[in-house]
Amino acid sequence: MLVPGIAKASDDVVETVTVSMTASPTPPTTRIAKRMSASVATVGTQMLVGRNISDVVSGQATYEKLIQEVFDRVLVGYSVQSVSLAVASNTRIEVTVVPWGEVVREVALEVDFGAIAPELVSLVKQDMGNIEEKVNDVLVGLPIDALDWAGGVAKLVIRDILASQLPEFRANFDMIPGSRTVVKLSLAPLGATVQDVHVSLRSHTIPNVLLSAARPTVDQAGKSLVGLPVAFIERHRDYFTAKLLTTAAEYSVVKRYGLTLTPVLNPGVDTEINLNAETDQYKVSLEGYMDMGRSTENTSFRLHAGKFISKLDEAFMEVNFVPSSVAWNLVPGWGHTIGPTTTAGIKYNISDKQELLWLRQDVSHNISLRLERTPATGYSEFAVRYKMHDFISAEYIITQDAKWLRLIGNL
Repeated sequence: MLVPGIAKASDDVVETVTVSMTASPTPPTTRIAKRMSASVATVGTQMLVGRNISDVVSGQATYEKLIQEVFDRVLVGYSVQSVSLAVASNTRIEVTVVPWGEVVREVALEVDFGAIAPELVSLVKQDMGNIEEKVNDVLVGLPIDALDWAGGVAKLVIRDILASQLPEFRANFDMIPGSRTVVKLSLAPLGATVQDVHVSLRSHTIPNVLLSAARPTVDQAGKSLVGLPVAFIERHRDYFTAKLLTTAAEYSVVKRYGLTLTPVLNPGVDTEINLNAETDQYKVSLEGYMDMGRSTENTSFRLHAGKFISKLDEAFMEVNFVPSSVAWNLVPGWGHTIGPTTTAGIKYNISDKQELLWLRQDVSHNISLRLERTPATGYSEFAVRYKMHDFISAEYIITQDAKWLRLIGNL
C-alpha cells in the first residue's frame, strides 16, 4: 500500500515559483518590487521548475545559496541578506534585501518644452499633472547604484502618464543619479503639427478697418500655435477659443461699439482663426465697386448706415456715388432677418422713385447669394459673392441681359 505512494511522491515536481520580497529600512515602490520579484522568479524558474520536489528539498541549502549569489549580481544596489525556500509544487521564494551605499533622497524634474510658446507651458504642465510626484515615488529611497535598472521603471511611469494625459507628445528621458537625482525630460510633438496660422477679423455691422488695431495681437496669439500638434489644439479647442476671445476683447473698439465677438478655430496643418465682431445696435459699411464686363458706370461706391430697431429689423440709408457721372443716389430701406443666414427687405430709390425687393442668403462664412428685383420694370439681378480677404470680395452678377464680374473693396 505504501510503495505506490512513495513512487508517486518521488515523481512530484516543482511546477511554479512565486516570490515574496522584503526590503529594509525603506521598502521599494510597488513597480520596483514587481521588477525585483520578476528577476528572482526568472532565476528561480530556471533552477527549480521541473525538478523533483524531493531533490529540491534535499539540496535546499544549496539552491538558496545559489539563488542568493545570482541575485546579488543581478540586483545592483542591493545586498541579499537571506533567501528561504518553501518547497512544494508551487514553490515560494522569500527574499530579504537591504540597500548598500547612498540612496536617492530627492528627485528634481527638469522639463524641456522645446518650441512650445511660453504662454502655453502652463497648459502643458496642467496636462502632465502630478508626474513629478509619481517619479519621486518610484526613485526616492532607492540606492543610487540601482538607478541604472530602476530608471527604466521611471521611464515607464512617465510614458504611461503622457500616453493617458498628454498623448500628443513623446518624451525623451535622461537621468543624472545622485542623492539629489535630476530627471531631464524633453517633449517632442507627435503626429501632424501646425505649420501656419491664418487670421481673419470680420464684421457685417461695422467697417472692417476699425478692427485693424486688434489684428497684431490676434496674429501673435495665432503664431503661438505654430509647432503644436494639431490633435493637441483639437483637444483644447475651448481653451484656445477662450484665449482668443479674451485677447480681442481688450481693445477699446470692442467696448466702444458694444461688439459681440465670436471666434471660430479650425485646427489643421494650416490653422484658420476667424474672429467675427458684430453689434446689435448699428450696421455701417463702405464698399467700392469695380465692374469688369460693363462699359458704363463700372466704378461706384456705396455707404450703408443702419440702425437696428429690433433684434430682427434694421432701418438704413444707402448713399451711392458714381464717379463717371458724378451722380449721387439716396436709397432708404428696411431689412428683416428671417433666419440665422437669411435676410430680406425693401429699398426705395429716391432718384428713380422705384421700389426694390432684395434677399441675401449666407451659404458659408465666405460665400453669399444676393437677389434683387424691381417690380415696376421687372428688372432682376442675381449675384454670387465670394470673400477672398477681409478687405476684398468678388461677385459674379447675372441679369436678364448681361453677366459681369465685380471686384469689391470692403472697408
